[in-house]
Amino acid sequence: MRIDWIVAVVIFLMFAGWAFAYHSLFSAGKIVSRSESAFLAGEKIIDYMQVELSSVPANFSSGSDLDNVTLWAYMDWTGNEKNSTRIVKGHLSNESLPCVISGDKVYWNASLSTGNNFFFIEYAELNKPLNCNQNVPQSDENQTTLWAVEYKDIFSTAKNSQVCGQMNNSYALTKDEIGVTFDFNVLVETDSDVLTCGSAVPKTGREIFVYPATGALFEGGGMNISMRLWL
Repeated sequence: MRIDWIVAVVIFLMFAGWAFAYHSLFSAGKIVSRSESAFLAGEKIIDYMQVELSSVPANFSSGSDLDNVTLWAYMDWTGNEKNSTRIVKGHLSNESLPCVISGDKVYWNASLSTGNNFFFIEYAELNKPLNCNQNVPQSDENQTTLWAVEYKDIFSTAKNSQVCGQMNNSYALTKDEIGVTFDFNVLVETDSDVLTCGSAVPKTGREIFVYPATGALFEGGGMNISMRLWL
């Protein structure tokens, strides 16, 4: 009889231990699932805030070192891409060269080295004033050779202002447009500005997921983003 009682106690403890372990694993799985869902929601918000930057390599071969040379290229813009167009020399440069747009041609002034000189004509679909409006001679003598366009996602102060305005004034509609179930707000910090985007405020006791991100700005410099998401 004593042996049966001991066996029953052991079986009960084993069952209780198994149930506790199963419950712990299930609960942990729920937490991980919510965390992953918050991460995916954060990725959608980041994508919504970015713009697609088009970068067209333009090559000109020079027989000698030259200063103050006017170069040009024929472009096929759509929408607001023309207004945001800028010319940089090399991928690592954020300094725009003097340029002017006339019809479907962009002209810019540059110094050349002997051999191949690569420039990048960059633009994005941004609603902003015309960037290439400097006093550059419009000579058709030195046409550059364009290579295949390259694409990458980038942040922009112009897009930040637009998106933050939408999040603050039409939060529910913007949330549906992004396609997330989480409520959220976003803090955007640049070298010159701080924006708080999203009118939602978490209620007491909600589990809040913080999603930070950084990135380069089309206008130059960088920005930091801190998102808070909750259900």
